[in-house]
Amino acid sequence: MTPRSILIALALLLAPLSLRAANTNAVNQAAEFERANKLYEQGKYAEATAAYENLLSAGAQGASVWFNLGNATYKSGQIGRAIVAYRMAERQEPRDAALRANLQFVRTKVYSDERTRLPGWMSFSRLATLNEWTLLTASLLWSFFGVLIGGELRRRRYSKAAATCFALCVLSAVALGCAFRDQSTSQAVVFAKEATARFGPLDESQAAFQLRDGAELMVRAMKGEWVEVQDAEKRAGWIRRDAVAVLPGALPSGANAHHAAF
Repeated sequence: MTPRSILIALALLLAPLSLRAANTNAVNQAAEFERANKLYEQGKYAEATAAYENLLSAGAQGASVWFNLGNATYKSGQIGRAIVAYRMAERQEPRDAALRANLQFVRTKVYSDERTRLPGWMSFSRLATLNEWTLLTASLLWSFFGVLIGGELRRRRYSKAAATCFALCVLSAVALGCAFRDQSTSQAVVFAKEATARFGPLDESQAAFQLRDGAELMVRAMKGEWVEVQDAEKRAGWIRRDAVAVLPGALPSGANAHHAAF
């Protein structure tokens, strides 16, 4: 038997084992998901939270897991963690009505005024995922070219159709740019009951302002165990890294990755 035939035989033998392991893992995750849901239904919210977090640590990244984790953490009185979980689910299913309602409801627990409302460009861009905006923009662009080519072939002008496709393409491209900006900007959510933002990255630095559990922030820089953030009122300060969860995104230069999982 040649070396090549030996390698092929080994590959055929190992392939079923790999597939079986993957299927087993999927079955185990489904069973763990059901167990976590039962714990939630029984009112054991802390245990349900731990079960959902174990699923995420094991590689499960479905929107349903993040959504249910948001529900469990909110029921446990952890507003910031709930907002993080809902926002992670939102990235996968941005138009889910229940998800959007829950996220807005929890946000009202942080601030009861207009600060719970997102900027218009951000709300619009979050109506679809980054991939969806990309596909829509590309489709509209090709439609525009298709109308122009069709007009040339038939020796007719489809001015209204071309103008409509072009306008929609531009609008979609703007939304794509906003979505890219939103997801590429590093953002954080406070999950401590109360956190102090300071003028410098030291415990001895003077306090600048207080942040509540659930406050959503933009990350400006990171230094050791400190994160420089900016809140909705454009106030900037340094907060301890163990008081916030940083959502996946482009981190400031020189910063280490700090995932949203908590």
